[in-house]
Amino acid sequence: MKLKLIIALLLFQLGFSQQRTCGTDAQMQKIMSDPIAKQKHLDFQKRFNIELAKLQDPQNESARSTNTTIIIPVAVHFPEIAANSPNKACLIQLVQNQLDILNAAFSATNPALSLWTPQVQAFYPGTNLGNSNMKFVLATRNHPAGTGLTNGQSAITFGTSFLNGGIRDINWRGCLNIVVRDTNYAGYYTGGTPNEGNVVVIKNICFGSGDGCPGHVPTNGWHLGQTLLHEVGHYFNLEHTFGKSPGDDVCLPSNTDYVEDTPQCLMTRDWGPVLGSIPGCVPGTKALTMNFMDYTLDGNRWMFTAGQVVRMKAYYNTVADQFNTNVLSSEDFEFKDFALYPNPNNGSFKISFTSEINDDIEIVVHDISGRKIYNKTFQNFGMFDQELQIKTASSGVYFINIQNGENKMVKRIIVE
Repeated sequence: MKLKLIIALLLFQLGFSQQRTCGTDAQMQKIMSDPIAKQKHLDFQKRFNIELAKLQDPQNESARSTNTTIIIPVAVHFPEIAANSPNKACLIQLVQNQLDILNAAFSATNPALSLWTPQVQAFYPGTNLGNSNMKFVLATRNHPAGTGLTNGQSAITFGTSFLNGGIRDINWRGCLNIVVRDTNYAGYYTGGTPNEGNVVVIKNICFGSGDGCPGHVPTNGWHLGQTLLHEVGHYFNLEHTFGKSPGDDVCLPSNTDYVEDTPQCLMTRDWGPVLGSIPGCVPGTKALTMNFMDYTLDGNRWMFTAGQVVRMKAYYNTVADQFNTNVLSSEDFEFKDFALYPNPNNGSFKISFTSEINDDIEIVVHDISGRKIYNKTFQNFGMFDQELQIKTASSGVYFINIQNGENKMVKRIIVE
């Protein structure tokens, strides 16, 4: 009897883990089986490859810079949760929890990066950590008609007919749409572009971290919110690190993700491998099992590479004008051509950006305790380019508040 129970549990766990894999490849197979959708996809990839070539040009180092924060407007949808559900407040908190995880990963500030020690780096020569400097922000205004949302409310919907049985929703075009619902996969990306209302779908028990909410309790192994990081990687045109041949036991040309600094490898079959323990396809190399685009469990994935960031930025450059920034509050604003450097610094640094309105520009600096240590207003001449000196600053973290009319932005600097 005990043996039967153990076997039943093992079969349940096996079936559960099999259904909770990434479904993006299956979605792409559907797209490629439709002649019209296939041609549209191939045309987009041509435009993407043009942008990628620009970024990979050795003479174009400035284009690869991540000094400027890229703001991505986000809307989150719970179509299976009633609008009057008593769990709404909990789910709204879970959304912010998941976005915090997403932002930490895409800005390379997640705590697990401390594992990228010299000893681990020795397994991966030529591989560097990647920081996309992307910030994912909930839309808070100019919501689509019929959603019941008003200006000031976050773009989180409940019980709507989102997708209407399709794979995209044009009513929400211009945002990264995240749909949280029960599905046979842990998650998947539906393809398409922001103009088409494209979507990332996440299984309800793979969304967020911690205790979750009723019906949305993150399940062990998929409990740290990393499923969304993986699928948003697909959204930005990243492949699995093992390419498109997850079932093969022999390395093939298809076992590639088209990124130079991720070693060619097979799919990791060890859910929690020791770093540097899985061989790559090329003798002497190791599989990058801690990459967000691998298949290991949450807690074992904690990095994007610099090469992957270049690919993600190429996707963004291809569709940048399709993101609807007028759905963001002024606090989420990013000034055009913004740069702040050097950072870290000795209390002297430069700020430059292009102002698109005529109002004066105010710079306020606070220390980490909130004490104001600098405040100055500058006349606006269109191109702001000033060197600032905080003579009283001791070593530590400081926050730079920049305001131009209603547009505001906060940046962090480190004084050494």
